[in-house]
Amino acid sequence: MLKVERVESGGLAEKLGLRPGDRLLAVNGEPVRDELDFQFYASDETIELRVARNGKVLKVVAEREFGESWGIEFAEIRYRSCGNKCVFCFIDQNPQGLRSSLYFKDEDYRLSFLHGNYVTLTNLGRSDLERILRQHLSPLYVSVHATNPEVRKRLLGIDHDDRLLEKIQTLVEGGIELHTQIVLVPGYNDGSVLQDTVDTLRRYAPAVASVAVVPVGLTKHRAHLPRLRLVDPRLATEVVQTLEEKARTCRQELGVHWVYLADEFYLRAGLDVPPAGRYDDFPQIENGVGMLRAFLDAFEEETREYPRALGRTVRVAVLTGRLAAPQLQRFVLPVLQEVVGLEVTLVPVRNDFFGESVTVSGLLVGKDLGTSLAELSSEPDWVLIPANTLNPDGVFLDNLRPQDLEERFGVSVLPLDGTFLPFFEEIERG
Repeated sequence: MLKVERVESGGLAEKLGLRPGDRLLAVNGEPVRDELDFQFYASDETIELRVARNGKVLKVVAEREFGESWGIEFAEIRYRSCGNKCVFCFIDQNPQGLRSSLYFKDEDYRLSFLHGNYVTLTNLGRSDLERILRQHLSPLYVSVHATNPEVRKRLLGIDHDDRLLEKIQTLVEGGIELHTQIVLVPGYNDGSVLQDTVDTLRRYAPAVASVAVVPVGLTKHRAHLPRLRLVDPRLATEVVQTLEEKARTCRQELGVHWVYLADEFYLRAGLDVPPAGRYDDFPQIENGVGMLRAFLDAFEEETREYPRALGRTVRVAVLTGRLAAPQLQRFVLPVLQEVVGLEVTLVPVRNDFFGESVTVSGLLVGKDLGTSLAELSSEPDWVLIPANTLNPDGVFLDNLRPQDLEERFGVSVLPLDGTFLPFFEEIERG
């Protein structure tokens, strides 16, 4: 059943007499389990609803014009949790004391369709496959890690072959587009295992539309967990050399490079990230693949809109993760320093919260940002932080907020999402 949470004034649901607390049982004779079912079955012009209210079942018939809004909100979907025991699971490496949502391990194809969450498909049954095909829930995002069943079992901590390739075959035959990822864990799925996984997935292209390879992330909170190694510069170089060659072949045969590497591989190998053309239409940018290139290119494009002078001295500290800091030092800082009156300090932030091996900006927390600010020799007027350090509610992973930093240090804190223009606009407004 699907519970009605709110009915908007003037919407179709209100006209039909639906109320908060009602539970939808079926639409046009089809049982509804969640909002996806409702949207799929309630798209016809004539719609019959079966509604449970106060112990009675009501039948409501509606005539709906094309595109007419229902004006209805349902209770949040209860998503499936993950039953795997992945050796590299990042959630298992979270410290204690965080908000409860950060400990929830989701494994739900609906989240994959709605928000691009990666799922392993281990809990996907026949009825789930049938629903995905019938409602054409595409694209989906799949964590493959390895196509060899034994290696996949070791990585996911499962004791059975979950028949991943059979599921992929069913999905691609049904017209579902898949974007896949491989979390590279040294000693588990690197070397020949990695090559075999990429080659196996290649057989399903173009329905398997992309493969992202990302390095395993390890925090200092791994007590009682398997001992794992980080991707070191030697392995990063090996992976880049191997997969760049495969990507060139794919470009010739498919028209796209198809297999993409997270930015960390290039940086750990001591290389510049590739030009934008290497990422095609950036199908895996939310996975950290091409994010730095997209930022650098956007930065170069927007510099023509920067002021030449500010008219007064403004001191600003740009806080970032240690991984990207050398790139910002090389390409961004010199341009900002050309603005007369702007005094810029680039601050690579050490991640004490998760451990120094975690160097990406998206996992910086408020406490560590504050520590870096406290260590500055002079106080800035403005502090610029990466917007990806915050959740949609504007909260850091450690539950602090930018306002906490503002109150502590007496500065203005501005989250930036890949562009410095909002900062200059704030400066112009005084």
